[in-house]
Amino acid sequence: MIMLYKIIKYLVIKSFLYKIYLLIRTKKEFEGIQNFNIVPTKKKSLNSLLKINEDYFSSNPENKIPIEMHSFDWLNDFKKTGGINLLKKSRHLILDWKNCDFNLSSNVWNELLIAKRIINLSTNFDYYGTTASKEFKTIVTNLIFFHYKNLLFLKNFYLEKHDIDLEVSKALLLTSSFFGKKKDFFKLINFIKKQTIHQINKDGFHKSINIFEQAKFINNLIEIKNILLFNKYNNWSGIDNIIEEMTSVLKNFFHKDQSLPLFNATNNKQIDYVRYIANLQKDLKVKKLFEIKDGIAVVEASTTKIFFDVTKPNSKLLNKRMHSGTLSFEMSHDNEKIITNCGSPEKYLGKNQVYFRYSAAHSTLTINNTNISELSEKNGYRRIPKNIKNSSEEKKDFYKITASHDGYKNNYGVLIRRTLKINKDGLLILGSDEILNLKKVNKNNTFEIRFHLMPEIISALTNNDEQVILKLKNGMAWYLRSENNKLRIDESLYMGSGSHPLASSQIVIYGSISKLKNIVNWELKKVT
Repeated sequence: MIMLYKIIKYLVIKSFLYKIYLLIRTKKEFEGIQNFNIVPTKKKSLNSLLKINEDYFSSNPENKIPIEMHSFDWLNDFKKTGGINLLKKSRHLILDWKNCDFNLSSNVWNELLIAKRIINLSTNFDYYGTTASKEFKTIVTNLIFFHYKNLLFLKNFYLEKHDIDLEVSKALLLTSSFFGKKKDFFKLINFIKKQTIHQINKDGFHKSINIFEQAKFINNLIEIKNILLFNKYNNWSGIDNIIEEMTSVLKNFFHKDQSLPLFNATNNKQIDYVRYIANLQKDLKVKKLFEIKDGIAVVEASTTKIFFDVTKPNSKLLNKRMHSGTLSFEMSHDNEKIITNCGSPEKYLGKNQVYFRYSAAHSTLTINNTNISELSEKNGYRRIPKNIKNSSEEKKDFYKITASHDGYKNNYGVLIRRTLKINKDGLLILGSDEILNLKKVNKNNTFEIRFHLMPEIISALTNNDEQVILKLKNGMAWYLRSENNKLRIDESLYMGSGSHPLASSQIVIYGSISKLKNIVNWELKKVT
């Protein structure tokens, strides 16, 4: 079905009638639109901006132009820096881009890039367009109108159309009122309402379970709210409740060292942005995420904090960057992170990027060193666990979370269950990983339980390879022990920054699956 949509979309874009439709001009002259952006832009160095030539787009091969240049984000940088030279250059670059006449079926015209160009061209018009010639204003007006019509049409070519990026709807809403498209304006409001229903789960998580996407969705909702108020539309009182709930969830997504937990392509590259959005409502209470049903469960026990992945993927569009890290966990204590996932690069690294999505790059259990979910580079995933269940329990002295998945059921005939029991003083974590054979035992099957460590941690095997001592950079020590099971220390990679991988290590509990019910108990305890 998805392929059918893509074929129809391609045929429409290539058709002569569609090109005629896009070339219909508007009689209005663009006057600019108020910038509703709530996040301050960082000022870039003048030298880096001056290096961009006036004929940048026409003088470089299309495949050599960074995709972010096509977003026109550089207009924000030019405006922030100021100066007559950059002003003139901005106009030349806009005309140069237009004259390149990029193929409508190329990635230059993907929906998110179109949306970004609409927003940047519209909200920066007061900078580059106000004092320009009438001819230039007419060209820009029709360029924006061309983008608007194209994007309005393309958003319908999705099987899961309510799962498309909210920035697409924001861009259309922003410009529809200016061009006098009142019907479009009100249709878009209803469309956005449906997007919030489709993209936010019952626990207040954006369904991508990506922390940056959570922050971005909140940002877009706030800007959409301001666009509606500017247009004197006040018939969506529920938007404030959605923003508050999602923000209260976001506030809980920080480790004890104030870094972000690394699930589903999250890294710390955009941590300042995430922190800014989380702190927009300073008096808002942090939402407790201990008893959730879908997303990242959070346990805070004194100075220890644990994040536990019980995500239930349900949209290939929203989960396109999903990692195969079901039941993985991260842990931090007293301003230092200890157990982590490997993270994810911010920019595409080809085949090297795929490793960071593998189950083995997460602090979870794997069978025969294979993935819990079958991943797809283009569509997120081909196969995921059909059943992911979890429950939470709080007692006087501890918290307990139990979760299970059937990701290995078809390939190996086993179910996986993990239990984490965390003392309320935060100094002891008892773990139990169960492998349940549904049929006969295959002793050739093996398991590995990984605990990826932060790069600064020094680890050493003791007690006949049944225990590992961890020495933290602040001088504290913890140990990981699993009686009657063998442990080893392997090399690992840490991509927490999103840009430069750091060498690190991982503890691995390993063995063969020799029984119908295999239970591996382990404990992570602070040395006092």
